[in-house]
Amino acid sequence: MEAQPRPEELLCEILRTAAGGVSSSVIFTRQRVILRVAFWLLKPFAFFTRRLDWVVGPEDIALMATHIAAALPRSYTAIHARNPFYAVEYDAVIQKPSTALGGRISVWRRLYGGPLLLAWLVNRSRGFIYVGGGAYLEGHHDEREFEFAFIRRHGRRLVCYFTGNDIRSPKLMAQRAERTGRPNIGTALMAADPVFASDEYDDARRLRAQVAERYAETIFTAREDQLSYLTRPTRPFLYFYPDELFAAASDKFDSTERVVVVHAPSNPLLKGTDAVRQVMARIMQENPGVDYRELIGVPHEKVLRALDEAHIALNEFYSSMPGVFGVEAMARRCVLVTSARVADEPDLGSEAADAWVVADVGTLHDVVTGILSHPERMAPQAESGYEWARLHASASACSRVIAEILGPPAASAKA
Repeated sequence: MEAQPRPEELLCEILRTAAGGVSSSVIFTRQRVILRVAFWLLKPFAFFTRRLDWVVGPEDIALMATHIAAALPRSYTAIHARNPFYAVEYDAVIQKPSTALGGRISVWRRLYGGPLLLAWLVNRSRGFIYVGGGAYLEGHHDEREFEFAFIRRHGRRLVCYFTGNDIRSPKLMAQRAERTGRPNIGTALMAADPVFASDEYDDARRLRAQVAERYAETIFTAREDQLSYLTRPTRPFLYFYPDELFAAASDKFDSTERVVVVHAPSNPLLKGTDAVRQVMARIMQENPGVDYRELIGVPHEKVLRALDEAHIALNEFYSSMPGVFGVEAMARRCVLVTSARVADEPDLGSEAADAWVVADVGTLHDVVTGILSHPERMAPQAESGYEWARLHASASACSRVIAEILGPPAASAKA
């Protein structure tokens, strides 16, 4: 019988051929081998390293992974790629910018760095918090079934933290739009690209929900705004907005002769930006004292500076809860205008009812005009939003909640 290669020889052979033109399924097969072999090869070294409570990653959508890790002691951020709009440091980044000298190494890192890093971290950590729908392996092949099973098989805890389209079903959202008579993110997605209306896309979201429910001990999501195929009870989405970014009292409402209105969409299509532009063009004609500023693809620091000068912030108008920009706006003491409704998203809690001003794409003009007509009400409204964000969306408030939900890091996960 021909001699079988040793695990370390097999691992080296896979890495040597990493940059070859191979299919995604072949890469996934190789990644699984690397994960299994590397786990045992690296296990002895883990005894000499610092133990971790939580690994948070592999995506840092709107800095959620960064904020969650900051809220939980002894956490470790392991990210596939840096977010270009935020200057933050991570404990581990899989993908590095390609250079003339390091092109092949960059390819190896992108294709096979994930399973190597995961093998190392499963040895060192007590649990994983997956932010978004990404994976350390080619997770789209099985919606992370193999990866999650591997983590749980080795006795590690597992938490899923969904942030939007990573779990949302456009088809279910479209059915809700028919019931409510209002468009939403799902209908916007389906109108933009037929792929979001396809059975294949919907089936993938259904499988992702099933896998999450099979392996995760806790799932965080927005039950209605991120309408999905999840069936078991979930935990409300938490924002973890940094306490130090809450602005001190401002005098910007003392003079409202020139009112600054800011809109900073991360995705103009899904935030209703076309409608915002039309409405604001009309409002500026009717009110020469209005200064509309639209920020797209700019550094985060520039957005914060704009909010410090703004009186009104226009968030998103197909959603049932404020986006991260909406929380930022309230934290910087702006009057927030958004389509979020407590009646549509009970996870927000009744305290949110007066924190912002509700408007849809069809009512935005009248709502903004009404705010401009009563400038004396802007400062109290901004203060209401500020207080709600401080009590319910700040890092300190959310840290207490997640610590209570997850309990001691070493607690046994539910099988």
